[in-house]
Amino acid sequence: MQEAIEPQNNNIKTKEHPDLYRKSIKGGYWVIAMRVVLFVLGFAKSIIIANFFILENLGLIAVAAMMMEILSTFTQTGFETALIQKKGDVEDYLDTAWTAGVIKGVFLFLVLFTAAPLVASIRVPEDKVPLAVGILRAMSVCFLISGIRNIGTIFFQKELDFRKVFTLNVVTTLTNIILSLSLMYILKSIWGIIIAQIIAAIVSSLGSYILSPYRPRLHFEPAKARELWRFGKWIYGQTLLCYALQMGDNFFVWLSLGLPQLALYKNAYNFANMPATEIGSAIAAVSFPVYSKIQDDIPRLREAYLKTLKFTTFVTIPISFAIFILGPDFVKLVLKEHLYPMIPALQILAFVGLIASTGAASGAFLTALRKLHTITFLLSLRLCFLIAMIYPFTTRWGIEGTAVSVLSSQLLMYPIGLFFACKYLKCRPWKILENYVYPVLASLCMYLVIAAVRSHLLTDTTIFNFLVMGAIGCGIYVSIAWAMDTVLSLGVRTIVNDQLKVLKMR
Repeated sequence: MQEAIEPQNNNIKTKEHPDLYRKSIKGGYWVIAMRVVLFVLGFAKSIIIANFFILENLGLIAVAAMMMEILSTFTQTGFETALIQKKGDVEDYLDTAWTAGVIKGVFLFLVLFTAAPLVASIRVPEDKVPLAVGILRAMSVCFLISGIRNIGTIFFQKELDFRKVFTLNVVTTLTNIILSLSLMYILKSIWGIIIAQIIAAIVSSLGSYILSPYRPRLHFEPAKARELWRFGKWIYGQTLLCYALQMGDNFFVWLSLGLPQLALYKNAYNFANMPATEIGSAIAAVSFPVYSKIQDDIPRLREAYLKTLKFTTFVTIPISFAIFILGPDFVKLVLKEHLYPMIPALQILAFVGLIASTGAASGAFLTALRKLHTITFLLSLRLCFLIAMIYPFTTRWGIEGTAVSVLSSQLLMYPIGLFFACKYLKCRPWKILENYVYPVLASLCMYLVIAAVRSHLLTDTTIFNFLVMGAIGCGIYVSIAWAMDTVLSLGVRTIVNDQLKVLKMR
């Protein structure tokens, strides 16, 4: 997100893409604004839905979402990522990529519609099977709708025009949330959520044609598809591995512990990961096209990556510590008692979100450098660690054991990932590690202060006490981080000030 952070440097104008810094900063904040809006709206929706349905119905919603995701993942082409990464004019490739997406949408619709009875027979109570079949078949329609989405929207990311990405995603999410809550209240049924999901998919596809002037047509050229696939196949492999890592634990909990435990684990994962992951994903989304444009300039890429990492850790590390200590109070204040058993898993998973958010930055620069074999190796190794731990840990400790296995697999992988980052960026490990040390120290101080206040002063679990502790924690962290930045010249304030200057430019 921060590329060449010295706008006063006179030699910037001589660089290739001299306007890239300004566009990346402005684009980055559009993405962050979008993620914040979507996070707040999605967070509110998750709380209402979690309180509205029993655990078994929440489990059915989770299963439907998981089946949509697994089918999408296993048919991922990677064409859109290849088009964003590819240099030069890509318009000749768009119709081929779009046609492949249409075919994929029809195929996935037929697969899910046909397989719905089989899926509904897996660890679903007998009285819920007809409902599960209907939900899965209704959701399969979303594949048809998404398949015709305008491929021209890839130019929004390729050219860092994230304002249009913001508009499309926020309108779609607002439609989904407003309709979900309205129909849920009117119908008093899970069908309100499903109908809203289908309508939101329609809005997203229509919006893509309104915002992008490109008009795709059915036209498929095998040669162009093969060219995109040469890059896309690595994205496909990575997508499968990422899905196995991100959703494998959910499937394992579903198959081994049943729908109620799946609902608890899924909610714990979402609430613990959402804040830090949303920020990390936002920064990675804008960093990838930036890194792609400067992929041949390693010093410039290294500078951009380190400043991106510095900004990411400064924001996400305290969020994870805050979720760990304030998460139990949050659950007791806003959720019903049947969800309280998820608290220990939520606290463990708070740090999973932290590692995932900072890891997103590494994934973005490795993809831009076309080091896809390295990403595939790292993901495969982490999956092996997870597979080795998830069964014994879950069998012994339930969903808390699942959470520990996910966190442990990430921690074991970090030194290996650090080695490759240093190798490709040509820098020493400390240049990367120092971006973690100071936010962690400031966050630990924040944690100790909040723990002391909660133990001796604000002992009751009330909304007022929760907000006061949150405000105290934020103040402590910012104060300590500011002092560290002043004394040690860490450069965080410089990054923020330079970004504000750029945002004021017309």
